[in-house]
Amino acid sequence: MDKKLQAWLGMRQEQRPPMGWLRAVRGALGMSARQLAQLIGIDASAVVRMEEREQDGKVTLELLDRAARAMDCKLVYAIVPKDEAASLEEILESRARRAATEVLKQVEHSMRLEDQGTAEYGAELEALIQSMKEKNDSRIWAPPKAKLADQGDYSALKKFVIS
Repeated sequence: MDKKLQAWLGMRQEQRPPMGWLRAVRGALGMSARQLAQLIGIDASAVVRMEEREQDGKVTLELLDRAARAMDCKLVYAIVPKDEAASLEEILESRARRAATEVLKQVEHSMRLEDQGTAEYGAELEALIQSMKEKNDSRIWAPPKAKLADQGDYSALKKFVIS
C-alpha cells in the first residue's frame, strides 16, 4: 500500500482552496452554478449548497464525483500519512512500539512489586512489537492511556523473568 500512496505524498501539504475544490474548478472552467446544475440534473441552489457543504467538510464523495464528472473531471482522494517522512509501515511500527512499551511497563511494574525483574528488555520489546504487528493486535490502536497490559497473554515473557 505504501507504494500506491507514494504518488500522493507530495499532495499531503496541499490545502483545499478556501472556496473549496468544486467552486475553484468550476470557476477556472468559467462555468456558472446554473450550468453545472443543468449538467448534473439539479437546480442551481443545490450546487451552491453542495459548494457550501464542501467548505464545511460535509459534502459526500458521491456528490463531488457527480459534479467532477459533469465538469469532465475525475474525483480522486487518498488517505496519506500526515508526517513528512512517515509511511504506513512506520505508523504501524510506532503504534506497536508504544503499545508494547506500555505492556512491558505494566508487566515490569508488577514484577518489581514481586521483587522480580526482567532481562534483555530490548529484545523482549522488539519481540513483542513484532508479535503485535503479526497478530494485528488490537492494543496497537488502543487509546494511549488504556490499560493495555490486562488484555493479553504474557506467557512468552516468562522466559525473560529472573527469579
